Amino acid sequence: MGIYIFAVAAVLAAISISVLFKINIGKIKEQPEQASKVQTNFFIGVAISEAIPLILLIIGIMNVEAVSSIELIYIPAIIIILTIVCASFFLFLQSKVDVVEDNKSSVTSFTAIGIAMVNAIPIIALVFLFTLTP
Repeated sequence: MGIYIFAVAAVLAAISISVLFKINIGKIKEQPEQASKVQTNFFIGVAISEAIPLILLIIGIMNVEAVSSIELIYIPAIIIILTIVCASFFLFLQSKVDVVEDNKSSVTSFTAIGIAMVNAIPIIALVFLFTLTP
């Protein structure tokens, strides 16, 4: 049951960063001249929201021993992979809705940053999960 802590950390990080992204992309769409300030606020929010998932990952790597069979890793790995796909798709969709042509470059660059941020913890969780294989 301890291997699911990695999936919980990935889902928690992806949801919180996706919410932060949605809030901040709306601000960039309204006022593109404030993009640097919005990005700074986004990075601060990401750092705060990644604290609990990072603690969960550390607890998970400290308390879990190698699994007896690789089949036990399938479900948490699928959850993490679906989290990566869904979060990336959500951010991509947010970048395509209600974007004026003048704001397109700032929205696109912010989306690239957001996709990197939203996928960081899930990828780390996936790597930690596969270190438990026999």
